[in-house]
Amino acid sequence: YGQPTVYGGRVFVGSEDGTVYSLDARTGCTYWAFRALGTVKTAVSIDPAGRAAYFGDTVGNIYAVDARSGNFLWKTRAAAHPQARITGSPLLFQNRLYVPISSGEEGAAIDPKYPCCTFRGSVVALHPRTGRKIWNAFTIPLPPKPTGRRNASGTEFWGPSGAAVWSAPTADPRRHAIYVSTGNDYSEPQTRYADAVMAFDMKTGKMLWSRQLTPHDLWNGACVAPDRANCPEKPGNDFDIGSPPILIPLPHGRAELIVGQKSGVVYSLDPEHRGRI
Repeated sequence: YGQPTVYGGRVFVGSEDGTVYSLDARTGCTYWAFRALGTVKTAVSIDPAGRAAYFGDTVGNIYAVDARSGNFLWKTRAAAHPQARITGSPLLFQNRLYVPISSGEEGAAIDPKYPCCTFRGSVVALHPRTGRKIWNAFTIPLPPKPTGRRNASGTEFWGPSGAAVWSAPTADPRRHAIYVSTGNDYSEPQTRYADAVMAFDMKTGKMLWSRQLTPHDLWNGACVAPDRANCPEKPGNDFDIGSPPILIPLPHGRAELIVGQKSGVVYSLDPEHRGRI
């Protein structure tokens, strides 16, 4: 699933059954194989010295292994929600590992008995030597709560939810910011943080700004299921921003963020002016 990583004459790549491989880039011979607890969709991040390899799995774990031998170093559960998963590649930058958190809750919502929905996307900063959490920043600041409404099966609706981070974070050392792009809302009430580009402070995880590109995009898997009990009353088009923001330097110290959306639209944002289009 993930982009292969080439470093020091080796190719590092994950697989559907959770096995991560270190292969000889010239011959394809296997140096080592490490088995994670879930599918590895992320690319593998290698530290600058070539000592450690970092990757996430689809049950929400982030791993560090010795890049030369494949020996286990540490494992951290990156998010507490049972549906959390890691699909975007972890970003190793200036002695911190920034991990994007997405989820499988859109699929779980197909079950009319599932209380939809309680997941919020997030970015987690970890210490790369130990896996210790430094900060956790949610893409939706307010936690979900019961809405007071029930679906046709009598299951209570929860919200706000969604705004998963499906892709890798982008670092901007000049502005001391980490940028991420988010997916749609899963349930009502809608938020201004879904289908958005967001900036977080590198040191603290404080949200600096958020720029929503497509409002009113409430959607989950029930919207395409025979039983639509958990589908929002006015569903959107599932127009996640599934790709990372691309930071491009401009003259005189300025920059732009380029991001592509599942709607087929590409945007240029100004990081100096809170993501102004």
